[in-house]
Amino acid sequence: MSVPPADRRAFIAERRAASVHRFDTLHSPHYDEDWGEISPSHAAFVARLAGLVRPGGAVLDAACGTGKYWPALLAAGLRVTGVDQSAGMLAQARRKHPEVPSRVLALQDLAVLPDRFDGLLCVDALECVPPEDWPAVAAALAGVLLPGAPAYVTVELPAEPLSPPSDPRQLPEEDVAGGGYHYYPPEGSVRRWLAAAGFAIADEADADFCWHLLLTSTPPASPRPATRRG
Repeated sequence: MSVPPADRRAFIAERRAASVHRFDTLHSPHYDEDWGEISPSHAAFVARLAGLVRPGGAVLDAACGTGKYWPALLAAGLRVTGVDQSAGMLAQARRKHPEVPSRVLALQDLAVLPDRFDGLLCVDALECVPPEDWPAVAAALAGVLLPGAPAYVTVELPAEPLSPPSDPRQLPEEDVAGGGYHYYPPEGSVRRWLAAAGFAIADEADADFCWHLLLTSTPPASPRPATRRG
């Protein structure tokens, strides 16, 4: 079934608003109790990222949630900035780490940040990004990094085979059960989107229902000088 672009955009906007509302009101008060545990694979990749950032460097935690990865980054001597689209989740992060600067900001809006960072992580969040926004979000993640800076991102993997969509406006990989939003992008699409944004994959692993990606922001190509003829 073909869906008019305007209907699709309205559907995505409604899902984003529903997701923010759920994290603000339902998840944030109990998030650390329910999902605060850090898996071994996540901990290992966060440590690897921290080791690649220059000493004392500035790291952006994009879609930081309650800041559950901040202790490891701060312990490594890094300066952390957090952004998240949920004010409720940020309130929990600020309660634990009032010294860390943070602001309410969606992944789709990272381009408004005035600073460029020495490292970045975006963990357990890209499943909330629809396919229409993936290229722009990947470009925004790369755009806030200094050339050559490292990044760690995860792409959630489905725990079981995906069922057909319940809503005809959804792609087969999408799920709005419970009022949220999930999208499981094909591997090839992720690789293309990241490469187009200027990322090179330095390492990767599948563990704990996530595709872990250690990335490097590649410098933009310099324009070739014009060749004079005649």
